[in-house]
Amino acid sequence: MQKLNLSPYPGFDETGSYIEQHPNTRVRPDGEEYANKSKGCINLFISEKHKHVIPPPPSPRLPSREARNNYEISKTGHIGNLLGGTGQPPPKEPMPVARLTMESMSIAESHKGQQMNTLFTKFGQHGPSARPPSRVKHEAEDSADLGRGGRMNALLHNPNSIPDTPRSVPRVRLDATEIAEKGVAGSMAKVFGQYGTNLGSCVRVPRVKPEAEMMAKLDRGIQVERLFHEYGKQKTITQPAPKVRDGKEMAAMDRGVRMSKLMHEIEKLPSNPRPHSRITSAAGRRNMKNNRGSISNIFAETSKWQIIPKVGVRH
Repeated sequence: MQKLNLSPYPGFDETGSYIEQHPNTRVRPDGEEYANKSKGCINLFISEKHKHVIPPPPSPRLPSREARNNYEISKTGHIGNLLGGTGQPPPKEPMPVARLTMESMSIAESHKGQQMNTLFTKFGQHGPSARPPSRVKHEAEDSADLGRGGRMNALLHNPNSIPDTPRSVPRVRLDATEIAEKGVAGSMAKVFGQYGTNLGSCVRVPRVKPEAEMMAKLDRGIQVERLFHEYGKQKTITQPAPKVRDGKEMAAMDRGVRMSKLMHEIEKLPSNPRPHSRITSAAGRRNMKNNRGSISNIFAETSKWQIIPKVGVRH
């Protein structure tokens, strides 16, 4: 049986030694150096020419014994000894003498953790720290007390002791005094406190021309009042005479006469004029008769027959 050639594409080299033939380069002797540079120096497909050699690490420079100990500790570390329980405690070296001045001794003591130690071990047993005296002028003592919470303390426990805030004198003219009193909630105070006892506000005389008095009365609500209380008793509004010259018949049609005749007097409507028939042959007359429809003939024929259903017979 002949073996099938299952190459992925025509010309596939199964040995892997296919090298595409390139034409010889035409390079002058004086340009050979630049031609070699143009070929490149990275040949990724020839591994024999590129062997990466890892250079050995340089020898450490340890001039003293302390440097040697640090080097060994840096290589091995302390974590293994600590996990195994064989760790050596660090050597106890004397702390250097603190270089402090007399005025900074208290700050240095507080930085040693004494305050936090007192908070955890003696919480609630030590008194409050001393406050520096407030630098407040004599005329600003009242404002300073309010700024320390005196205003909120008075609002929660003794609100009657809070004095009224002084108001500036309003700059109002003499002719605007009445309006200013209403702006200070005088009208609303009367509505809530003296509702029904105060006199009504005076209504100004309307400035209406004599020929517009009828329209002014209608705008006061007379039409709606008549609709609610005298519905059906009102007089019909006179309609203006129609301004129609030569189109009285069309105007009458637009008033609903056309629809009235369609609903009630359809036989009185004139029929649309039909064009004269242009048929001369008998075949054309038969086609015209058929085009008019045959539903009326079917109804006329079926009305001549009477169907009497019988029991047990399916129609």
